Formats: sequence, C-alpha cells, structure tokens
Amino acid sequence: MKSKKFISVTGNLLFPLNEGRRAIIMQDSGYVVTSRVVEVIEVAPDHAVFETMNSIYRVAFERSPNKASLKMCA
Repeated sequence: MKSKKFISVTGNLLFPLNEGRRAIIMQDSGYVVTSRVVEVIEVAPDHAVFETMNSIYRVAFERSPNKASLKMCA
C-alpha cells in the first residue's frame, strides 16, 4: 500500500473539521481545498492534524495580531 504524503501548512481552517467533508484552509496566498477528511487525528489550540483521502495535513494556525500590537505599529 502506498503511503500518503505529509503536508505541513500555516493558515486557518474556515470550518470545523468533519469526517467525510473537505477541509478548507485559508492562507496568505489563498485557499487550499482538500479531498474528503477520513480521520481527524488531533485538534489543539495552535494546530490541527488530519488525514484526507490523499494526504495527511498538519495546519499550524496563524495568530491574529492583537489590539495592543496594532497600536504599537501605529
């Protein structure tokens, strides 16, 4: 049996992961739409790991800048 490729990306999931549905990952460069999720392996505050029909994904969540850091930039 052929092993699945491992894909590590930084971004945010647009919707909660659901087995049998596609995951949509929003990145700075655009969107990634996966094949159907077959298993949600791990969901943590800073990342999620899940298996699709074709690959295993690890999504490191991007942090939104907080209001304090935005004020410092102004």
